[in-house]
Amino acid sequence: MAVEASRRPIGQIATVSLWSRFYGFGSVYAKTIRDSRLAFIIVAGLLGGIMLAGCMAFGTAYSTPASRLDLQNVIDNIPPVLKGLYNNPVHVETLGGSLSWKYGPFFGLIAGLWSITALSGTLASEARRGSLDMVAAAPFGKRRIAVEKLAAHLTGMIGAMAFLAILTWAGSAAFGTLPGDAVPIQGAVGFAVWVGLIGLVSGSVAWALAPFVGRASAAGVAGAVMFGGYVVSGYQESIPALRLPADLTWFHWTAGDLPLAGQYDWLSLVPVALIAAALFAVGVVAFDRRDLGSSSAIPVPAMPGALLGVRGPTGRSFGERLPMALAWGIGLALYAALIGASSRSFADELAKSPDTARLFASLFKGYDITTGGGFLQLLFAYMGYLIAGLAAATLVSGWASDENGRRLELLLASPLGRARWAISGGIGVFGAIAVMTVVAMLGVAIGVASAGSDVATPVAGTLILGLYAAAAAGVGFAVGGLFRNTVAGEVTAVLVIATFLVDFLAPALNLPDWVHQLALSSHLGQTMVGNWDPAGIAACAVLAVGGLLLGAWGMTRRDVD
Repeated sequence: MAVEASRRPIGQIATVSLWSRFYGFGSVYAKTIRDSRLAFIIVAGLLGGIMLAGCMAFGTAYSTPASRLDLQNVIDNIPPVLKGLYNNPVHVETLGGSLSWKYGPFFGLIAGLWSITALSGTLASEARRGSLDMVAAAPFGKRRIAVEKLAAHLTGMIGAMAFLAILTWAGSAAFGTLPGDAVPIQGAVGFAVWVGLIGLVSGSVAWALAPFVGRASAAGVAGAVMFGGYVVSGYQESIPALRLPADLTWFHWTAGDLPLAGQYDWLSLVPVALIAAALFAVGVVAFDRRDLGSSSAIPVPAMPGALLGVRGPTGRSFGERLPMALAWGIGLALYAALIGASSRSFADELAKSPDTARLFASLFKGYDITTGGGFLQLLFAYMGYLIAGLAAATLVSGWASDENGRRLELLLASPLGRARWAISGGIGVFGAIAVMTVVAMLGVAIGVASAGSDVATPVAGTLILGLYAAAAAGVGFAVGGLFRNTVAGEVTAVLVIATFLVDFLAPALNLPDWVHQLALSSHLGQTMVGNWDPAGIAACAVLAVGGLLLGAWGMTRRDVD
């Protein structure tokens, strides 16, 4: 029996359902929404989870008027240099005011990271891969493609901010213990609007630059603008030289807008929205008028010939990872130098107030936070783990790109075996992590030396960041080898973020000690002041080496994608 495939009658036009036009494959907008659903769930869940955890922790820890008064007194006595990474302390005796002071800027940074990552690559990466060529050849037009992709990200941001506003309002009402704790709906919405605009204006920088310089450079510049503006704005009061650049940052423009604390400055959001809109327009026009995939790299000093990666798979992996490692290392170094140099000002402030000095001595037992190493342990170590871990995730993604970019088939056609490719590439990643760590150590040395503190101990303690990054990379190697390289970098990033949240939130929420012990960073001691934990170091070594060997074994037992 023969069966003839049916044909669509001539002249009949295919129709697309209304649902597919908004989610699915019925339009560029719908497909972008569908492709970014996982990122939306992660970001919305992360923001909402931190907000609920913060509400719960504050309501439990400060449930009486006396405890609120003690909190207010502690914050009033904190030296200006220690307030640099926090918001303005307004009505900190209330739940909303305390959350705004302690966690507010971090919400904006998380939204900004998402926006930068999404908008730097949504056009540039697809254009480079050639996946937009067929779409652009259809009667859509490049401008429409860009507008619909941008609209999809705006939709996701609005949805995530709506979720954050609802949980802020509900969490404060559920866990507030004293009058004034409940955040009104206006305050919750106002805070979500601020977070969303900070995220979008940070992403708009990457969106505007990506058609000209490509995804990586655009994301790097946008990330530097965002984090640099955050740090400069926070420290401009204690470091007068930073006041002029602080005036150019949107963090400083909106410093008076604190909706969770009941303080509103809606007009400060207008220039932020205008700049974001202008940069979005620049990105759309640039994508429309430039050739697909055409970009010009930002000029940087040329690598020495020995580092170009032409002397075997290890050298190639190291050479390809080196620029990214240097970028992450410089970022860590600048941050460490700023913190280390600030320790002298912090010590001078404490010397003026013996009561405050005794308070901090009781809070941070076992080391002197007036020294460069102690101050770095307080303000640099935990954030350093997060940055180093995310750096490892990007380096693992580069290692996995051979398979993801379909280059691995060509490499394996040579006498290079699968296990050797995995191990050699992993060793190259470890070498890049070593370079990143050395650069960070230089920043630590410069900071503590300028403060007149002991240099050797905190510089040696910085090695723990490299060990932690190597352990995170080992997990990525194992996942990529055993399962799929396409998810190796993402799994590494999720692990790092989850570890950071467990280490950060478990003590605040008074969770059982075994929950806190799940975080690898809780087993690494206080290395900036010379306190090392041998068990944690051994765990990092096992994860790094064991993960690489396990990934190499897995590569020999599965098909190459």
